[in-house]
Amino acid sequence: MLIHIEAIESFSNQCFMTLGMPEHEAEIITEAMLEADLREIHSHGFMRLPIYVERIQKGLIQKEASITYETDTNTLALIDGGFSAGQVAAYEAMKKAIEKAELSGLGLVVVKNSNHFGISAYYSLMAAEKNMIGIVMSNVAPLMPAIGGAEKVIGNNPLSIAAPTRTDYPLVLDMAMSNTAFGKILYAKEKKEKIPEGWGVDAKGLPTTDPEEVLNGGFLSPVGGPKGFGLALMAEVLTGILSGGPFSKMIPSMYDVTQKQSISHFMLAIDIKQLLPLDIYYENVNQLVSYMKNSKLAEGTKEIFLPGEIEFLKEKKNKEQGIHMEEETFESLNSLAKELGINRLESSNVSL
Repeated sequence: MLIHIEAIESFSNQCFMTLGMPEHEAEIITEAMLEADLREIHSHGFMRLPIYVERIQKGLIQKEASITYETDTNTLALIDGGFSAGQVAAYEAMKKAIEKAELSGLGLVVVKNSNHFGISAYYSLMAAEKNMIGIVMSNVAPLMPAIGGAEKVIGNNPLSIAAPTRTDYPLVLDMAMSNTAFGKILYAKEKKEKIPEGWGVDAKGLPTTDPEEVLNGGFLSPVGGPKGFGLALMAEVLTGILSGGPFSKMIPSMYDVTQKQSISHFMLAIDIKQLLPLDIYYENVNQLVSYMKNSKLAEGTKEIFLPGEIEFLKEKKNKEQGIHMEEETFESLNSLAKELGINRLESSNVSL
């Protein structure tokens, strides 16, 4: 089915504000989830709303942000997120990184004691919109073993790099260090679909296409084998280790609603114009884009897409028609509405 953007925005904001969250904080979380669903990254969209609400209700996420600065220099900051909503803490961190970059050319803000922050591209794009390059990382609960191991010891720690262009879309890399995001396994389970081979293994370490087997004692597979594991490990150093927060096996699952998560984030903004004139940068990056887009096509290929381009095309389409939502997600949101005593979410009555 399709859901009108205004309807889901109002519904989501109302959920959070009913719990006592300030409106501007509710709007940040809602916008991050909406961005995911518009880009059809449904694993990080409104299907996450019920677990966010439950964690707020249990006091695992602060209903009102409590963010403090432990270090704050011209170029660096360390934020204690105070177990605020991850989106709110991460938004504050990238906003501060951009401010520092405007003054000093570089701004690096590291966050500890935060929570799941949604899609990492939401924050790297904040920098790209200011003629900057944004680099974002986060740690998460362990989902993958070390190479050769049979125990979850490292998260599929996401990475996003956004670079502005003067073409239709910025360049945006947004990836987990596993072959797929954990949320996509959950989404496949919700849709009762098989998953592609290579996404995960069962509890015995054997390949599987059943999302249940990955979720029940199995593991995600690192992208590129040892390379993905190595990237995830170094992302852990730049987040949990560098922030002084918990890391690796210290971080419980988001779905363990008995413990606080204490996630760490890394936000870096680079002010391009303090390295070279913007006109030169844009001329060069647009030439790079043209080399890629106009290169010779392999047999059977109709067009070359650059990182983030397909998602931007989906976003453009979905802003006009509304977001896709599975029946299971729709029903879970309306069960939440009943629990919170707010109006039901209405669909546009269009089935897909």
